[in-house]
Amino acid sequence: MTTTAPPATHVDIVLSRAPRSAFAGTGGLLRLALRRDRIRIPAWSVGSAVLLVAVASSWDRLYPTEADRLGLAQSLAGDPTLRSILGPIFDPLSTGGLTAWRAGTSTVLVLALVVSFLVVRHSRADEAEGRMELVLGGAVGRAAPLAAAVLSAAVLLASFAVVAAVLLAALGLGVAGSVALACTIAAAALVFAGVASLTAQIARTSRGANGLAGLVVGLAFVVTAYGNSQDGSPLVWATPFGWMQQTRAYAGERWWLIALSVVVAAALALAGLHVAARRDLGDGLVAQRRGRRSAPSWISGPVSLAWRLDRTYLLVWLVAVAALGALEGSMLTTSVQLVESNPDMIAILEKIAGGPADLHDLFLVTMTGLFGLIAAGLGISTALRLRAEEEDGRAELVLSTARSRVQWLLGHGSTALVGATLLLVVGGLSLGAVFGASDGDVAGQAWRAMLASLLMAPAVWLVVAIPLALVGVLPRWAAAVAWLVLVWCVLAGYFGQVLGLPDWLKQSSPFGHVPLWPAQPMSWTPLVVLALLASAVLAVGIAGVRRRDLPR
Repeated sequence: MTTTAPPATHVDIVLSRAPRSAFAGTGGLLRLALRRDRIRIPAWSVGSAVLLVAVASSWDRLYPTEADRLGLAQSLAGDPTLRSILGPIFDPLSTGGLTAWRAGTSTVLVLALVVSFLVVRHSRADEAEGRMELVLGGAVGRAAPLAAAVLSAAVLLASFAVVAAVLLAALGLGVAGSVALACTIAAAALVFAGVASLTAQIARTSRGANGLAGLVVGLAFVVTAYGNSQDGSPLVWATPFGWMQQTRAYAGERWWLIALSVVVAAALALAGLHVAARRDLGDGLVAQRRGRRSAPSWISGPVSLAWRLDRTYLLVWLVAVAALGALEGSMLTTSVQLVESNPDMIAILEKIAGGPADLHDLFLVTMTGLFGLIAAGLGISTALRLRAEEEDGRAELVLSTARSRVQWLLGHGSTALVGATLLLVVGGLSLGAVFGASDGDVAGQAWRAMLASLLMAPAVWLVVAIPLALVGVLPRWAAAVAWLVLVWCVLAGYFGQVLGLPDWLKQSSPFGHVPLWPAQPMSWTPLVVLALLASAVLAVGIAGVRRRDLPR
């Protein structure tokens, strides 16, 4: 007598396909991630390497002799501001040593943010948008998506390290130093990819995970900067930025620091993978607060809703900029005292400012210029929330009410523009107040520094208006173009002289037209022109969002 087995049920089929490992399917997801970012990864890895090589190739033109380089080192060694931001110069006579000092920290900062956002994009962002449920429906382990995200970040950094090392060695800077510089930058940035793997488990949204990761990067940079400003401070060993600087590429390399970065990055990534394999899908380590049964009366439109959605994100940025302003203000007096007896350094600052001026004013203009770029970054990220709301389907819910498309656009646009302006105010006030405390005129210096910082506002508005306009006209290109504009502003403003860019190319950045008051006489014309251009660009976005289909 034969028996027939009962037909397999749906549960039996699912259980038979259950993965044996939490990492099952990692290879396939890695290939998918690399395909999705087939433009981003080569652009960032090769672009960062080329910029590093461009800085290296400029030293022979700017400082061709040993005497020139010794003079530069003597000029900069006594400046605590530059020493805190860029770190110490271990070998000022070699091109490689100058390159490691000038571009190492900034390259780590950029790549750290890039790989952090990349990890969140392929983990928490997919989870928040519902794609992760489809992925995990196959033979895929719970930790596989995050493992693939971290590996994609490692691929980007490895590509950068290979290209940078080959190009630097091809310039004749030495194979050992070139490999050390490229690898220590990549390893330091990899640590923050591990940090992002943890923040993707803490926050419930990709925006929250990116914000936490960016905050950790900023805090690490500030800690290292403060440690560099204090002789013999142990804080220089506390973060990956310090490990990169203390590796001493081209000046007696300390290879073990590269290994330290890799070990710490692996430990952070394993911690993130451990949590990812065990937590509930769609949940985070920080529980989401329950909302009120009825909304407050002041939430009655898209403007107030946008402010409520972005208030925590804005607050974090304001606190970070206030801390940065306080750090700059505390170093301003010392910087002036050290530079007063150094005519070479005074000449450098006067060249940046476009003419002779008081040293306090020269440093004030240099420091407040950084606030403008940070404010533009905040404004862009806030403005791009429009596109995220549209892609996630929440924009349709808002527009199904009596609110118009223009109100929806201006709701998030006002958050971006006003939030960026508030950041300029807070940064200037913090810098001026701390400097005024040592100068005996807190109110006067705070007011003066705030006005100098606010002069950046029209340029910031123009940069922020670009993603708002693209959301209305070419939404798919909004993020890519907006961030490229900001990158160009950084290159033109901070690397234009090093790269030997012509003046007309430097002036292509909106920040190149901001009056350098109080170091130079005030001119209102460029500010008015920048404000009008920002209004015109915003008008293009308003006209476009009225006509196009949503979503598109």
